[in-house]
Amino acid sequence: MTDTHHRQTKRGSIFNSLRWRLLISAGAILLCFILLTGLALDDALKRYTRHAEFDRLQGMAYSLLGAADIAPAGEVTLPLGRVPAPRLQQPGSGLSASIHRDDGKLLWQSPSTLGTPATPPFPGVDQWQFIDHPGFSLHYGLEWIFGDEDSDVQRFSITVSDTASPLQSERARLSYRLWLWLLLISAALLAMLGGLMYWGLKPLQAIRHDLDAIRNGTADRISTSVPDEIQPLTQSLDMLLEHQHNQQLRFRHALSDLAHSLKTPLAVIRNSPAPAQDPVLRQQLQRIDEIVGYQLKRAASAGVKAITSPLPVKPVLLRLQNALGKVYADKGIHFKLMVPEDFSLRIEANDLMELCGNLLDNAAKYGRSEVTIHVREGCLIIDDDGPGFPDNTQRLLQRGQRADNRAAGQGIGLAVADDIAHAYGFKLTLAKAPGGGGRIIITPGEHDDRHRQH
Repeated sequence: MTDTHHRQTKRGSIFNSLRWRLLISAGAILLCFILLTGLALDDALKRYTRHAEFDRLQGMAYSLLGAADIAPAGEVTLPLGRVPAPRLQQPGSGLSASIHRDDGKLLWQSPSTLGTPATPPFPGVDQWQFIDHPGFSLHYGLEWIFGDEDSDVQRFSITVSDTASPLQSERARLSYRLWLWLLLISAALLAMLGGLMYWGLKPLQAIRHDLDAIRNGTADRISTSVPDEIQPLTQSLDMLLEHQHNQQLRFRHALSDLAHSLKTPLAVIRNSPAPAQDPVLRQQLQRIDEIVGYQLKRAASAGVKAITSPLPVKPVLLRLQNALGKVYADKGIHFKLMVPEDFSLRIEANDLMELCGNLLDNAAKYGRSEVTIHVREGCLIIDDDGPGFPDNTQRLLQRGQRADNRAAGQGIGLAVADDIAHAYGFKLTLAKAPGGGGRIIITPGEHDDRHRQH
């Protein structure tokens, strides 16, 4: 398996996690709720500050009008000692006030004003105009009556501004604290949601451990006590495992009975005088024996368990090395075994013996003096120093290839080995060895990736 596939599998496992999906979904909903709540509270705080500032400046404007004395010639007398706003007497304090005539002429400004104030808009008689950016400013239009005649009526506007309002700074502090508390609350709620999800999904984690134990061969059923909602699932899995085990036993027993039933009639026919006298009959009888053996082994390899525990390979290879060493003692074949102790495959012992036995027998049969078994990049490799495979040998490993259509002189060992390999998700490849002989590569499936040696 390539590094890219490893990274894709890792990413897929994260984004396909039920816990991550629930946590991300709940976090998104919580984030939207916190954001909308924060915006609503911040807007309410802004509106409250605006109304409070309007009321404060309006009260100050009334105080200034109550203390002001405007002469007909436009002279304004306004003792600030009667106005409860000491900041109006502090230059640069940010709080300022001014009185203009409706034609824009400045009649009075507070000592706190720096420079000449800009001509304010005339809001109309008995009208208020409030501006909240930048800072706060309130404009009020009024009529001032001199004497008893209507001709002595003049219009003025009074402006009160505050660019350093204490309410504005307090609002900024409250807004900061509001968002900080909302952030802390959202983090605490996310942590609580994570804990609740861990507690709620803990039974699924226990089921996963039980399935891993079944897959590794240390258990044969799910033993975890689960909630009522997923209990039917675990019961169905246990029933499926039990049914598979019973079906496997029945299948193997039936194959054993069939092999035993065919063995005796074939032995009787083989030992009768007719095959000895007729070479064609003897050849066809041998062919029937090979075909029956091939089909029985092929059927046996097709009935492997879907969940198989990892099996160390080296002990099986040692047994085969000792047995084949005696068989090919006259030929002087040397078996060179270089397989790590912890290298294992997910395959049953009998099938591993059959798979490696056929491949080693083929290598010893066509090798000259040496057969090498080693592991590279998680694959089991068998090399011999013989003439190598012909160009059309790989065709024998294709599924659906009939035994009686195989290449001459190759026997049925490779076809049987290929069927066993396919039954366990392995891949059998024929290649050329570096020394010119034949090379057979057994590549485990992706589910065996954790047991490979790189």
